[in-house]
Amino acid sequence: MARVALEDVELQLAEARETAFTNEDWLFELKLDGFRMLAERVDGVVRLMYRRGLIVSKTWPEIVSALEAIPGGDFVLDGELVIQDSAGHPVFQRLLKRSMLTSTSDVTHASANDPAVFFAFDLISSGTSDLRKLPLHERKTALQQVLHGTEGRVRVLDSVDTQGEALLEAVRAQSLEGIVAKRKDSRYESGRRATWLKIALKVTGDFVVIGFAAEWGALHLATWNGVEFVYANKVGIPPAIARKLKPLIESQQRKNPPCAGQVPKEKDARWVEPQLVIEVRYKNWPEGLAPREPIFVRLRDDKRPEDCDAPVWLRVMKPVTSSKLKNAQKLYFPGEGITKLEVVEYYRQIAPLMLVYLRDRPLLMERYPDGITGKSFFQRHLPNGAPVTLRTIRVHSESENRELDQIVCDSAEALEWCVTQAAITFHIPSTRISTPDKADWSVVDFDPKGAPFEHVVRLTLGLKDVCDEVGLQAVVKTSGSSGIHVFVATHQQFDDAGAQSLAQLLALVLTQRFPDISTTERVISERKGRVYLDALQNYGGKTIAAPYSVRARPGAPVSMPIPWALVPSLKSPRDFTVRNAPEFVAKHGDPVASLFTGTPANVPLVLEKLQAAISAGSTQRK
Repeated sequence: MARVALEDVELQLAEARETAFTNEDWLFELKLDGFRMLAERVDGVVRLMYRRGLIVSKTWPEIVSALEAIPGGDFVLDGELVIQDSAGHPVFQRLLKRSMLTSTSDVTHASANDPAVFFAFDLISSGTSDLRKLPLHERKTALQQVLHGTEGRVRVLDSVDTQGEALLEAVRAQSLEGIVAKRKDSRYESGRRATWLKIALKVTGDFVVIGFAAEWGALHLATWNGVEFVYANKVGIPPAIARKLKPLIESQQRKNPPCAGQVPKEKDARWVEPQLVIEVRYKNWPEGLAPREPIFVRLRDDKRPEDCDAPVWLRVMKPVTSSKLKNAQKLYFPGEGITKLEVVEYYRQIAPLMLVYLRDRPLLMERYPDGITGKSFFQRHLPNGAPVTLRTIRVHSESENRELDQIVCDSAEALEWCVTQAAITFHIPSTRISTPDKADWSVVDFDPKGAPFEHVVRLTLGLKDVCDEVGLQAVVKTSGSSGIHVFVATHQQFDDAGAQSLAQLLALVLTQRFPDISTTERVISERKGRVYLDALQNYGGKTIAAPYSVRARPGAPVSMPIPWALVPSLKSPRDFTVRNAPEFVAKHGDPVASLFTGTPANVPLVLEKLQAAISAGSTQRK
């Protein structure tokens, strides 16, 4: 086989398909929103080329440097160039803006401050060998070998075997672009081929009409952020729709746009009162930007303008003032001077993320009417004087031997009301009201009780290794008290008893691997300075502190979800507080959102691997 030159490669393209599928002869990848790009290295010299044949090595110096540093010989890679936001989502507008830079100083500055990532998904050639006639699964193996251990600016695009439908649902939940299906036995062939299929997602949303172009070719749109209308984008409309809307809209004209945000200064724009709602389909809506590729779908006579909810990153709530909040200046955390008002404001800021975990679950509140130094109590039932709009569920209390109405916190307003009632900490079960026999997670609680926190960190990372080995997805959060919580995603494949059994198996593997620093002994005096692996917080209505919940401890610590990469640097489970948590969240987003969106594990295979690990551990101890 002969060496392949960059200019000799004619790209293979994917045919469009409407629906995903599950098939063991196929593998599935994310469809990235970026630039298709070939990367070549010959005798140490790297060149980058767009799909249309333009050499762009000087535009992306960070990618060139990363490719130069890879050990080994020559290669030609096929892949996608993207720029990602803090949550790892590609943002096409930022990529497009960077691609237009021409001056060396601008490019150098952008490569350091807004760097790109090249995701390689195919290996065209390696050394002097043309690999295009090899089946895809062999090219993928060779690609992994060439880029083994690479991270940062150049990465291998991961693929999922067989489970295309599951991957598409995970992609939909994360508002990504779609997936690409590829036959495992396919060659790399130029042009559009049925052995590669692209399944793109479109998002729909409701928008209020706040203006129109003078020639009636487009409508200006806004969204409701909880306080006011914010400009979103404009959308083109067919002539027939324009004729229908014209009499409805023109009579509502006004001088100025009825919204905040980055309103375009177009001379032919005409502004109207925000009354008419339409449904729009769009590609995605990157943070800080506008909805991409909007398309008019239909009128929504059944929606109010205030029903046009903005994305989470745009939403705000009306600020609470001390005059409207009873006992606003009461000290909840006297040592730090943190008042009731400050705790309410924290929960207001964090509500969009926290509600993901609170919704549709019975709530257990930990109330401190006089702050953390006063008396406290747990409360499940709806207290007297509660708003009639609060959702509740009728449950039987074993301890009280009676039926009671338990609060369900489904909205920011409900959460705020609970906090104003001196609820500082919120506890939730792993199951939902709508699916009481299906757990969303299995939790292992690392409780040091005097053991060094470094041991907690070491064991937490050890559990991540075990989960990776057996094919389980795990996320992590500080407890906000003394330890760390690891949530293992179950994707509702277990009931709560099964979730507890899974946690116990994981704890057993871990205690076999780290017998000197871990134990499952419940009696504190028998733990002998070892970290307690509590796997019993899953079954029978047991609860765990909700992600982002404030804990009633000095310093006002927060039970904070964190990326795995930050676990080794943790100094204390109380590193995050009501005062620094919002800034951390603004930077990192929700690191545990994948708890609900990843690909479900192969449960029989997971259990088989766990049993094998336990058997191996027992043999080693003998």
